[in-house]
Amino acid sequence: MNKLKHTWNYIVQNYHTTLQVRMFGELLTSLTGSMLAPFLLLYLYEKLDGSVLLPLIIVGLQPLAEIAVTIAGGSITDRYGRKPIILFALFLQIGAMTGFMLADSVWLFAFLYILNGIGQSLYIPAERAQIADIVPDEKRAEVYGVLNTLGYIGQGLGPVLGLLVFVLEPALVFGLQACSLLIYVLVFWKTTHETAPLNHLNEPLATVVVQDSQTDRSIDKSRSVFRQTKQFVFLHQHVILLMLCTLPISFFYAQTETTFRIHVQAIFTNHLSVIAILATVKACLSVGLQVWLIKKTEHVSLITIMLITCLCYTMTSLLYGFSSVLWPLLVAQLTMTIGESLGLTRLHQYVAGIAPVTNRGLYFSIHGTHWDISRSIGPYLGGIVFIQTSGAVLFIIVSILLVVSYLSFRCLLSRNVRAANNL
Repeated sequence: MNKLKHTWNYIVQNYHTTLQVRMFGELLTSLTGSMLAPFLLLYLYEKLDGSVLLPLIIVGLQPLAEIAVTIAGGSITDRYGRKPIILFALFLQIGAMTGFMLADSVWLFAFLYILNGIGQSLYIPAERAQIADIVPDEKRAEVYGVLNTLGYIGQGLGPVLGLLVFVLEPALVFGLQACSLLIYVLVFWKTTHETAPLNHLNEPLATVVVQDSQTDRSIDKSRSVFRQTKQFVFLHQHVILLMLCTLPISFFYAQTETTFRIHVQAIFTNHLSVIAILATVKACLSVGLQVWLIKKTEHVSLITIMLITCLCYTMTSLLYGFSSVLWPLLVAQLTMTIGESLGLTRLHQYVAGIAPVTNRGLYFSIHGTHWDISRSIGPYLGGIVFIQTSGAVLFIIVSILLVVSYLSFRCLLSRNVRAANNL
């Protein structure tokens, strides 16, 4: 209790009001969200008469929608500001959660997943850019870590409470998530101010090229689009390559959120309890270790951090694939926590550091696309491998991809260091 009081006093004294509100929202929504997340796929699995691929395809629709709007979402928050976009995105998610309470058809589930995906694709780059606006570079990793830790506090309690509610009335969990989002919206609206650079708001959307106003209008449009796309890739090639390097990590997460739960159901008779225990242990480990790990490794190079991260994820993947009893899965939660605490927070800090001030939302959108790609095609691909072979084979493949991820990070970051030294 004294430690929690000390932490709260530290937050009040050292963090911007907007960050305090964000932390409140993270704690509140993570509690209700984690009541829902571990059981959502199983809820669809039961609603759709035990089909394996159909729930995975529906789950993949949400990030597919996010891909369609994520780049625009980053540009929009750079133009119109963080606050209005965050509020709009939260309202979309409230609508989706409310709809889930009443949904009873495949098409309605699909529509609501898409709606929720659009809300998340607008929210995430806006909230990350907001942190970059008000937090100096040397403190960003700590702030991302504190936000994640508060989220994990909610996630530590959520799965156990979710299990109780899910057994009684699954639809009620969606209602609780909608109510928590509404409370967050009201607090955020009343207490926060805009943080985006004022001289950049209401300008035309941050474009990828500076177009010549004298360009002949008779030029073929397809050539123009190709040229703009080429220039976009050239101007932002580093963050695009960084996104591609991160794809195996998000593909791993896509499996832990979908096929792994069906894999657990096939192995354990008490699968709901196992899923709830694993989620709770993961949350508790993150609360206890994340900020400490970030502070202890803040002077370690990003290349070394990604080596540790990918090794931890690889070990976790193999334990997930070959464990038939509970205790190795608990060890996997520890290795996953270490990898997540070090790698993901440092990547957020790195993206914030390389992004131009007026394009922070765009850069977070570009980098965040790896989640959308993996979560759209990952569940389907993982489901196919799972059906044709086994969960063990699937997670061996994931482990190999994670090794490739580290090698890609090493190549990209080393090249960037050499380029900086040659300037």
